[in-house]
Amino acid sequence: YTTLFRSLQEESNLELALMSKRFWVSLVLAAPLLLVTMAAMLPAPQLGHILPAPLLPWIELVLATPVVLWGGLPFFERGWASVANRSLNMFTLVAIGTGTAYLYSLFATLVPEVFPDSFRLPSGDVPVYFEAAAAITTLVLLGQVLELRARSRTSSALKSLLKLAPKTALLLHDNGQEEEMMLDRIQPGDRLRVRPGEKVPVDG
Repeated sequence: YTTLFRSLQEESNLELALMSKRFWVSLVLAAPLLLVTMAAMLPAPQLGHILPAPLLPWIELVLATPVVLWGGLPFFERGWASVANRSLNMFTLVAIGTGTAYLYSLFATLVPEVFPDSFRLPSGDVPVYFEAAAAITTLVLLGQVLELRARSRTSSALKSLLKLAPKTALLLHDNGQEEEMMLDRIQPGDRLRVRPGEKVPVDG
């Protein structure tokens, strides 16, 4: 059990490290993306005119692509697995939502002329939703990091409890003699003696 527990803990720590890396990279890219898209709503409206409007979707595309396609890759994998296994879950929703927003925005940036007038803003531009896809991906990554950290703390607590268990047990033979033996040599049906103040070496 100890070897299996150690293996599971190492796997959990590796997953936490990888997910944390995805989160921080996504956060660094999503923050300026939100700033660019919300510039017109800032207290200083002139900030919204620093960058030419036709250039904004391309800047958003560059910033959002690593977040959605690399940062959100685990969600797309889990979302696809949930569909393949016919067991829909949160990752199904995240994958569909961010994937749809990103693909729509990608087409709106690359071929805006194919969209009808009903899809356009009063300015004639086709709106894009790169910031929504990137922000949702980053927030879900944060949730995963927090969950994995909590799971890692729980695993550490269980490991500490396992360390408190005694390594040997006092085997009581049929002739009344006692023999101290390693726990891995104890078999079902053996009789053990636990002296006053000693820890119970097994669970039954």
